[in-house]
Amino acid sequence: MERNPFLRYLSSHREAGADALRDLFRVLAKRTHPDLGARDASQFVQLQEHYHEALSALIAGQPGASVAPDGRSARERVLGALYRYKSHLPHLELDARELPGTCRQHFDAALEASLYYGRSARPALEAFDEQFHRLRATNARYPDVRVKYTTLARALCSFFDYQVIPNDFNLRVTRSYLDEIRPVTDFDPGTSPHLRHNRSAPARSALYRMRNWLEEELDEPVCEII
Repeated sequence: MERNPFLRYLSSHREAGADALRDLFRVLAKRTHPDLGARDASQFVQLQEHYHEALSALIAGQPGASVAPDGRSARERVLGALYRYKSHLPHLELDARELPGTCRQHFDAALEASLYYGRSARPALEAFDEQFHRLRATNARYPDVRVKYTTLARALCSFFDYQVIPNDFNLRVTRSYLDEIRPVTDFDPGTSPHLRHNRSAPARSALYRMRNWLEEELDEPVCEII
């Protein structure tokens, strides 16, 4: 599966939207899903990557684009904005480069929507914003943070795989990534900075808070984010 079948479909069906892509995915998934007898799970993973690439094209407003209208719940707005943020990430690794402005716009939209949703979402998003947007270059210096950031980024991608395509395979993959992010035991935010003996601990603490929030969301019903 070298070429993206969903982008080919969009190019030949200019009025197609997310529902049409979802129906096409379900047809193709029956041939590659590991829970349905396929031997090579990598083909199913690649199919999902192609599917999200096409959804990102719709979100970006390319030909054939159509997304769900607003008027959604606070949870749908938070997760929908975060999905768009994830879709525009140029890479999953932490480095000193600034993220595209589009990413920040969608993340800010998720932050704004989180004011009206739950108790865990906004603190988690605020901590992530402070550590990995405002202090991105600083935290990129720490190898332990870079490893855990990449794990969280992959967990975020798998989380949205599950939201868009809810099945046991995507759920297992998401939980496996989340399980790799351990609690932070060497950081007490209530103490003064000179007593915090590990400089990377605040960043790892922010990652763990995001990890806990995503796990809470996994326990909630699947959300309409497109």
